[in-house]
Amino acid sequence: MDPTSLLSDEAAIRKQLIRINQAWQHLRGEAMTSTLNECFAEDVTMRGPNFVFLSKGRQFAVQSYKDFVAQAEIKTFETEVPSVDISGDSAIATYAWQMTYSLAGQEYTEQGHDLFVFSRRSGHWLVIWRTLLSS
Repeated sequence: MDPTSLLSDEAAIRKQLIRINQAWQHLRGEAMTSTLNECFAEDVTMRGPNFVFLSKGRQFAVQSYKDFVAQAEIKTFETEVPSVDISGDSAIATYAWQMTYSLAGQEYTEQGHDLFVFSRRSGHWLVIWRTLLSS
């Protein structure tokens, strides 16, 4: 594989991760829905703690972000630079995160890792699998 191509693929995947995180932190309504729809494949699978199956489908993935921000007030959210591993038209991206948020009058600080699996479809990198791992 051409090293230049690999770097541009890594940049495209990192851009998608930034778009996802910017959408749920700063956008609401149709703007958030539209942005997230552009990042997730129609058949994305979502897994929860201990890799428990949550659901399959873009609509559920987008709704999970919308439900969280409707209930919680984000105080801080920080991530490390994502690690991206690419093989052909598949990629895995991971990063550590730390977040402080308020929910039902209580403040919480959590940390963990996000793990995304991407597939290149019609020239675009889309999330096809995601789990959030709390520490």
